[in-house]
Amino acid sequence: MPLAAALVRPPRCALVNVETAESFECLFNPKDLTEKVDVNWTRLAVPGLSHQVLQFQNTGNRQLSGVEFYLDRFFAEAGESSADLLDFRAFLRSLTVPPEGTEGVIATAPPRVLFIWPEVVTIECVLASVEFQYKQLAVDGTVLVYTATVTFEEILDARVTSEELRADV
Repeated sequence: MPLAAALVRPPRCALVNVETAESFECLFNPKDLTEKVDVNWTRLAVPGLSHQVLQFQNTGNRQLSGVEFYLDRFFAEAGESSADLLDFRAFLRSLTVPPEGTEGVIATAPPRVLFIWPEVVTIECVLASVEFQYKQLAVDGTVLVYTATVTFEEILDARVTSEELRADV
């Protein structure tokens, strides 16, 4: 078993529920990460002008799309059961619905999550989508291997400027 432990990379990614502080360090985390930002422009048609005039509207929220987490019971920590393996699935699903006892339009939203990939990206975001694909099941029906493909979307509470992003290295 020492050889199997040597093949497991240390956690690179951590997810934290901002509301409850529950967190998961992801041993089987994405091998790559795609960060996307849209810039939205209004296209103005001026009669007789040879081109459209672009007027800045806003910048879209930063997205980490198609982040794939691969969970495999055989490569997980020793002694972990299928139920433990599915804890991560339950954690992700809990980030898709409002917590108990919330009232009002603003409070009635799924919790925010802090996505941390040290020295690459740390953002406060929400889950925009999650998809589970069960790849291997045991004879008794327990899940042995699955992937969770998630799209995270940044959530901001304040205006961001070009200079602030430039200084955020």
